[in-house]
Amino acid sequence: MAFVSDAARRFTARINKLVDKVVIVRLSTGKWYKGKLAGFDPNTLSLALEGAVDNEENNWPIVIVKGDVVSEILVEKSAIFDPKEFADFIVKMGNIPPHQVRVYEDLGIVEVARSVRVSKDGVEGAGPLAHRLNSLFREYLRRKGVKVT
Repeated sequence: MAFVSDAARRFTARINKLVDKVVIVRLSTGKWYKGKLAGFDPNTLSLALEGAVDNEENNWPIVIVKGDVVSEILVEKSAIFDPKEFADFIVKMGNIPPHQVRVYEDLGIVEVARSVRVSKDGVEGAGPLAHRLNSLFREYLRRKGVKVT
């Protein structure tokens, strides 16, 4: 059985968090691709990008990049609030039944039980569920490194 260091696990976990995010992959050849990271091979660090554009403005539905030519992976500034990620968080951490959670990614909103909405601006609604979601929202932000008062 191979020993995997804690640092290696954290590195792989960090790249896992980039899946489905838009990244720029610079190659040792000077070329680069920008697209959604669809997956990666943790052994070779080969990457799969979807909807990619290269530095010559060519569009590619899928690009597979061998890990040995990747010089860096850059992440575009991402929004702190990710509706899908928050929905997964409240299902897991708040024991909210998945069938009560609806994600509107295009609007940046998570709706819970058809009565409370959560967006980057906070929780809209009243009552015990809204109060509970507000606590979960604050914890979600804390875990993302946002100072919450």
